[in-house]
Amino acid sequence: MKKTNKGFSMVELIIVIAIMAILAGALAPALIKYINKSRISTDIQTGQTIATAITTALSNENAFDVAPSGTNSWSMHPLAAADLSGDSFKTEFASALGTTSVPTGKAKKDMQGGSMDQTFYIDLDAASNTIKVYVGDANAANEVYPETGSNLK
Repeated sequence: MKKTNKGFSMVELIIVIAIMAILAGALAPALIKYINKSRISTDIQTGQTIATAITTALSNENAFDVAPSGTNSWSMHPLAAADLSGDSFKTEFASALGTTSVPTGKAKKDMQGGSMDQTFYIDLDAASNTIKVYVGDANAANEVYPETGSNLK
């Protein structure tokens, strides 16, 4: 009588599973690093969007008149829900941002592996006409606009 087994043996299946486990173990760290880099890239784009929304809001004359200026500048100001409603600047800012909810960062770690929170910080200096946006912490290493800080490169 002739055997007609057309499947894989148990040994062959175990060998394939072992090879897949070894490959997964070797590739997982690279995949995790790639995912974090992608999240940081998203945070940089969100920071640029926030800066563009502030610039757009300031182009409205009524909003410009009530925008933070002088001693009321947003110096290292954490972006919060109160910044998206109230006076005409905040309303215009929320409209240009396209949302009434506060944007948050996606990355939980910077490129050096240090943990960071997911809050955006704004430095709007009306006296020098500058806008800077940070994520995770309000310092130059975490700047996302107009330059990218050293923790995010």
